[in-house]
Amino acid sequence: MSLVDTFTDRMLRRPRGRLARIMWQDMKAHHGIFADTLAALNLSPNDRLLEIGCGGGTFAAMALASGCRLTAVDHSADMVALTEAANADALREGSLQVLEADAEELPLPDRQFSCAATMNTLFFVDAAKALGELRRVLEPGGRLVIHTVAPQSPRKILPGPVARRMRFHTDDELRTLLESAGFGEIHLTRIDGAFQLASAVRPADTSDSTGPEPAEQLRDGSHA
Repeated sequence: MSLVDTFTDRMLRRPRGRLARIMWQDMKAHHGIFADTLAALNLSPNDRLLEIGCGGGTFAAMALASGCRLTAVDHSADMVALTEAANADALREGSLQVLEADAEELPLPDRQFSCAATMNTLFFVDAAKALGELRRVLEPGGRLVIHTVAPQSPRKILPGPVARRMRFHTDDELRTLLESAGFGEIHLTRIDGAFQLASAVRPADTSDSTGPEPAEQLRDGSHA
């Protein structure tokens, strides 16, 4: 494994070790990303939020200030530990749960969350599987916000050798991935030209409807 492969793997793909813990403890360069994502989520105390890729736990702390309940997930044990340490009070009070798990196979029940967010994670996951899992765990009407980097811009943000080891999606590709995963109300905007901010909603299907089933509607004559 080359030095670039090692750096990408240990600092970005699955951060671990002392240097990674120092870097991710409070990634100030990402505070703007966190603020953009929170603005798109528009959290309330009634929300049950899922964060995929919680890193050092700074976004979790910002989100919890809304009064929501949060489940934070990361596949790095070191990042799980950082998030727990940064949010010890919320963890103790029960408003925060932190899990070590993969985005493509979440150990979570169906329809558990009212909203979900993921930032800078699609670079290293199977995006189709991860988005399918996010749809599964969102309740009907649940909203998703994604913040990521546009493919034309990675070299402005990361060294070229690192960027070449990551996956990026065009606006059309990201929209298609969301549609294929079963999301609707998809909105995608650019921030500073380099970043993509996407929002989407899990639609209600027939089984989600609170109204009468079609057969019942026919029986009572409402659709006769």
